[in-house]
Amino acid sequence: MFKKITLRNYRTHRDTTLELQPITLLIGNNSSGKSNFLSGIQHFSLLIRRGNPIKEEDPIVEARDYFPHRYRLANDDESMSIEIEWSKNNHFVKYYMELYKYVNFAENVACREKIELISNQSEVQRFENGYQAETNLLELQSQIRTAENIKEKELLNDFFRDFAYTFSYHLQPSFLKGIVEDPKKRKFDNDENSDENRIKIRMNSDLGYEGGNLQNLIKHVKNNEERVFSRFLTLMRRFASKNFQGIRYDDKKSQLLWEFDLGRTTTDRLVDEFSPNVISDGLIKAAAIALLVSIQRPPALILIEEIENGINPGNIQELIYWLWQATAPNQQDFTPQFILTSHSPSVLREFHQDLHSVYTFRLNKRNESDVRSLSKALDILVGIGTIEEGEIIEDEKTGERQVQIPKYKLAELWYDGIIG
Repeated sequence: MFKKITLRNYRTHRDTTLELQPITLLIGNNSSGKSNFLSGIQHFSLLIRRGNPIKEEDPIVEARDYFPHRYRLANDDESMSIEIEWSKNNHFVKYYMELYKYVNFAENVACREKIELISNQSEVQRFENGYQAETNLLELQSQIRTAENIKEKELLNDFFRDFAYTFSYHLQPSFLKGIVEDPKKRKFDNDENSDENRIKIRMNSDLGYEGGNLQNLIKHVKNNEERVFSRFLTLMRRFASKNFQGIRYDDKKSQLLWEFDLGRTTTDRLVDEFSPNVISDGLIKAAAIALLVSIQRPPALILIEEIENGINPGNIQELIYWLWQATAPNQQDFTPQFILTSHSPSVLREFHQDLHSVYTFRLNKRNESDVRSLSKALDILVGIGTIEEGEIIEDEKTGERQVQIPKYKLAELWYDGIIG
């Protein structure tokens, strides 16, 4: 599980740290830095992904794409970096990567990496790359994988894999339904000799940023991966209650048909069937998320922009509740996490008991994102009596203070400009 992510000198983020929960919500005006933060995670994730830890022989991974993304007011001697804290089975990993200007390399970029593994016996193992001599090669994960006698090597490999396969989406209902054609849309042949591992890994990226390949992926999973499809249907039934029955492929129409039991008999199949273009936007977006978390090893971190896009405000509560359910471990104990961005008070209201999971974003005069924990900000307002309806609860296990505010009051604070 990802515990904390820090970005430094990436676009509008001079020095921003988020403590991550199973679901973390980012709110704020347009151009306040929410998308920049997700972009920063994805940027460093792609660098790691190019040195794919699944391959036996990695390509040479050079540091690149530094200058277009560096915070424009940063000094020349300041680096652009990411710092990550991650844990699994009472083991903790701290990873750090920085890119900096160095004229002797291609694209004038050099890099450094270091990682610490802290075991449950408080034993610390450290590994570094680029500190003894300048380099522009991201080689740390390759060095760890090929080294001998490293304790908990598989755990370090799990971290690199989790971070490498982080994916960002801005799911659009028109793409998800196939109404708008995605130029990168792919079709999957029903080849029994296909490399199943390759397909499962690529499914995350094949969905597409807007979700344009959803219908083809559902068809592929239905025909080739029975367990994944079964879990997908189970998650969908939780979201759509008992009305949703399943999905079948119609060869004559060359499309998927979504089946619902509406309590009436209008066809010989005893269910009503609908093409994707008439499915509700909320249900089709839930289908994309359900597919992602149903695969054998889902992305450990899923980034979704404007989660409310295309969803009726009356269905937001149902969607957020369902997302919390989706963070439960699957049969292989892989637990996805989500970072969501939103412009909607309807989404914020559903976090009234989880305000420690919410961060507010604003842009200051130096074009720098000012990011604050909403719980800590409201803690002060509740403490001085500005918000009379608020309540501060102390967690019995951790001793941390948690603020809870009624839903209606959060909406009032949003519209008054105090938050949001």
